[in-house]
Amino acid sequence: MDVAYSNINGKIWLFFDSVVEWELLIDVEQQVTIKVYHQVIGKYIMMTFVYSKCSSLERLELWDSLYYLASDMELPWLVRGDFNVVLSEEEKLGGLPMYPPEYENFAFCVNSCGLFDLGYKGSPFTWWNRRPNAQCIFKRLDMIFVNLPFQNLFSDIDVEHLIRTGSDHAHLLMSCGDNARQFMKPFKFLNFWSKHDTFKEVAIREDVVRIKEMLFEEEPTIENRIVLQKAQAELKKYLSIEEQYWKQKAGMTWFAESDRNTRFFHNHLNGKRQKLQLKRIQDGVGGWIESQELMANATVEFFQNQFTRENDLNSFELLYNVPSMVTLEKHLELCRMPTIEEAKGDVFALNGDSASGPDGFTGIFYQECWDIIG
Repeated sequence: MDVAYSNINGKIWLFFDSVVEWELLIDVEQQVTIKVYHQVIGKYIMMTFVYSKCSSLERLELWDSLYYLASDMELPWLVRGDFNVVLSEEEKLGGLPMYPPEYENFAFCVNSCGLFDLGYKGSPFTWWNRRPNAQCIFKRLDMIFVNLPFQNLFSDIDVEHLIRTGSDHAHLLMSCGDNARQFMKPFKFLNFWSKHDTFKEVAIREDVVRIKEMLFEEEPTIENRIVLQKAQAELKKYLSIEEQYWKQKAGMTWFAESDRNTRFFHNHLNGKRQKLQLKRIQDGVGGWIESQELMANATVEFFQNQFTRENDLNSFELLYNVPSMVTLEKHLELCRMPTIEEAKGDVFALNGDSASGPDGFTGIFYQECWDIIG
């Protein structure tokens, strides 16, 4: 490293290669914020490095400074460091019980700033009090958070808790992949389609765009590109109610219909996607696997054993001792076909914003189209 910088109280140190272009924006006791130019992708990135006070009252100043930064943050933003507080009770082992307002203030600050915890590989704790046995305390105090533009900029982000050596804190190693993994998304009916007079055509138009995309990929001619662009433009006309889309994708129903919270729902959805990423799994003997290739092999092996093992035939004589609780009349009632009125009552009792079934259609689809399917 060619360049070193420390903040005003010498608690935060930054080291740079000479080729790194950076600009100091904020230098206070609990955080340093810089703007870095990423030469490979040609974009600026904001970075905030934290060394928080041990006192919860003194940490309020740090939370306020993060609120201020987030209020007009448009650039990709990374926040990392020692926060001296956990996000939840699960991130502490041993010692006295946590005082809830301490970590609740921290969690509220993270959520309000539109930041996401990236998760981690390795040990679940980053700090140890170096005491033995009953006096031993472990905590996760060191974390890395990013905002939505940072997630969109880097497709595959990994954070690893390295082994503690020479310190009571573990080092955090962050790596950003280049290529996003592409998954085939299943069809899902979006409720805002029903608010358009011709919403029943939307699914058809999506299929048209998919077909045009396949044709363009097979034959990338100018004519096929024009056809694809026309199909995409036609589809976009039916996808203008952005908030309804992100609200349903986020799976949240507790905002008033008149509120506009598009950015919140978008951030919430990306947070869910980040949490769904598998960082590590346990094998059959309790060991942790973190390599993507090894996790894939272990998963395939597990299900192969599950579905190829020959099970021993069991005796069902025990079932003969279970008394029959359903009368013949109740049995006939349960087995009869439901009436149209009963089916309609059940359909209109569904929550329109509930999760869709395997076919991708939600409750509101069946309610709006009852005159067709009923």
